Amino acid sequence: MKKIIIAVHGLGNKPPPDVLEEGWLQAIHEGLERFGKPRKKIPFEMVHWADISYPVPLDPAEEDPEAPLFLSEPYTASATRAPLKPKRIYLALLRFLEKNIDRWFLREDLSETFPGASAKMMERYFSDLDTYYTDSCQTLDQKDCSAKAAIQERLVQALEKHARKDILLITHSMGSIIAFDTLSNPENKTAINTFVTMGSPLGLPPIMARNFENQKQGNPDLKRPVTPDNIWPHWYNLSDPRDHVALDQTLRDDYGPNARGARALDLRVANDYSTTREANPHKSYGYLRATETADIIDAFLSEELKGTVRRTCRLITSNLLAAPHRLWKKLS
Repeated sequence: MKKIIIAVHGLGNKPPPDVLEEGWLQAIHEGLERFGKPRKKIPFEMVHWADISYPVPLDPAEEDPEAPLFLSEPYTASATRAPLKPKRIYLALLRFLEKNIDRWFLREDLSETFPGASAKMMERYFSDLDTYYTDSCQTLDQKDCSAKAAIQERLVQALEKHARKDILLITHSMGSIIAFDTLSNPENKTAINTFVTMGSPLGLPPIMARNFENQKQGNPDLKRPVTPDNIWPHWYNLSDPRDHVALDQTLRDDYGPNARGARALDLRVANDYSTTREANPHKSYGYLRATETADIIDAFLSEELKGTVRRTCRLITSNLLAAPHRLWKKLS
């Protein structure tokens, strides 16, 4: 069966679709070359939705860093230096937050404890996410314009276009929310062979509460949010411990298995993206060229069942060795 990688980008304004797609492809090629599995051609399609919130894209030709359309974080090849490793005290704080954040901000029925506060937080710090959830469309010339519906429709069209192929759906940041929402809709039945979330905020209480409320409309007996049924057999959740958008980095304990048993496998990765200004451990390009991402993409494109099994075992083993206290809990 033919293969296709479908990508959904994250928050914020972006460069034109062709520039963004080329940047993602370059980062993927870089990761595969680093992994020792270079490829001449990769079947790839970007679902570009930034224009729904932003009337004019970022301009790669703009040279003034103070200009509103300046592209401050273009694709750049990785530096030779290794990414910074978080200190032990930071990792301990992160584990503490992951253990308690749901208890602090969600009631037993998974409704929000402080809905007003989370709404204000999203409005201030995540304007695209606020637009998405409040159904207000910024730029499309339509009288009845829902941002959420317009964004999801673009992903639906891409999935339907490639429905007869094996699909690897790779998403970054808010793109993982868009994909999860779209796949949770019972009307969207396109099978997803491999779902990859990078720097995902899906574990944050306000997002979990909304996903659970949405899924319960189709299944009132649910006790917790679950993996959408059309994901089989793989969901890989990749996060760098320094990524503040993916504050709750373990999704396996937040989302139950679907009817076929698929659920998230949480993998800690090193995001080495940086510019002359500073490092950004949330940036998509750093995730795309990470060794774990390259391993997943290579196995998907290689059509090797045994290699897929070996790769999954290797990923689990490497993460167990790196953080046994973290993954024993997730795999129990």
